[in-house]
Amino acid sequence: MGIFDFLKKRNSEPVAHKVFLQDVENFSSLQELLERYSGVAFEKQLAMSNTIANLDWNVDMSAGTATFGEDLTFPIQMLGSVSHKSDTWLWAWANTQAQISSNSLSQANQMKEYGIKNNIFELKEAKMSATDHEGHIMASIASGMFKNRFYYAGNFGAGTAFFTIDVIEEDLKERPEAVLTVFPQLIMAFELNHRKALSFYLKDKGFTVSESNDRLTGVSAKLTVTAHFDERNRMTNLETTL
Repeated sequence: MGIFDFLKKRNSEPVAHKVFLQDVENFSSLQELLERYSGVAFEKQLAMSNTIANLDWNVDMSAGTATFGEDLTFPIQMLGSVSHKSDTWLWAWANTQAQISSNSLSQANQMKEYGIKNNIFELKEAKMSATDHEGHIMASIASGMFKNRFYYAGNFGAGTAFFTIDVIEEDLKERPEAVLTVFPQLIMAFELNHRKALSFYLKDKGFTVSESNDRLTGVSAKLTVTAHFDERNRMTNLETTL
């Protein structure tokens, strides 16, 4: 089933709040989290961009839902927002004026707890300097960590609101060949350790991964992916064999 067919079914069963801290690995920096989760999140974002990206959107804070177009309504998890005036990020759990439903703050609160536990400044501080780029970093991590369908960045003029669609993700293992188009775009969008990010991404997609000094190989039932890296772990070539 394609993502558009999935959206049309209006699957409204929330699942993300059932993921708890003990279910995820411990990392000590935002950069490590981005490298861990950005691959799967970015693939879902590219799929989403061809479906609802151009639809009007509206959020009902008290109901904890977002509506796209006329009839696509989903439960959401509010993460935070970026102010275009002050260039700051404000976590949803710290936004007392927005009257956000407590049910829609589960992910943001868990990320705060994760930040406190692992001493990650960006996750435990209520407000910090940021642009939309940092907002996409936060949302990518949340989308991957909590296995959401995708996240959305909604520009409301004075800023951009970031929230995840709180319904189960599609099975990315069904499209192993997507690595070839998704990963080169990912490393253009974010500053990453290419080797680490690709290794995590391939494993999330069901590949068996092995590494040597200058290469990484991922093997799935359908194809083999081989990436070559320079001494700084920057990818120099990505190829596949059937």
